[in-house]
Amino acid sequence: MISEYSILIQGIHLVTSILWWSVTLIVITIIRPLNKGGNLSIILPQIRRLVIFASTISIVSGFVLFGVNSNFRFEDLVYTTKGNVILLSGSLSLIVYYHVLSGSKPNSMTKLHKVLKLDKFVPHIMFGYLTAAMVSMILASVIIL
Repeated sequence: MISEYSILIQGIHLVTSILWWSVTLIVITIIRPLNKGGNLSIILPQIRRLVIFASTISIVSGFVLFGVNSNFRFEDLVYTTKGNVILLSGSLSLIVYYHVLSGSKPNSMTKLHKVLKLDKFVPHIMFGYLTAAMVSMILASVIIL
């Protein structure tokens, strides 16, 4: 019975993670460079809503999937290699998730980005974090047994 739920949750997690990653890739490589004049700004709120929905489902299903697969022994996050990889990739995902949720609202991080002149690199850095999180999750689920 648990294995059926695990397979279902794993499928949901995989689909939403790939959706989150691919939409982010499209925004970074296509929409952002084409939006220099602001013509595509009308579709960005809808894309942001899609990313928030997909990322929320991905993160929640990832936590549930870990719980189901470890019989809800959350100490395995700290004491096993697989748990450490999951903890690291989950942390990277949460950083990107926070960045998506904060959007364009001014906060201390946006001030730091401007001071360090990182404004144009932040989307690429967040995409790199998201890619690293996905790769490490795949490694945790496939290679590390």
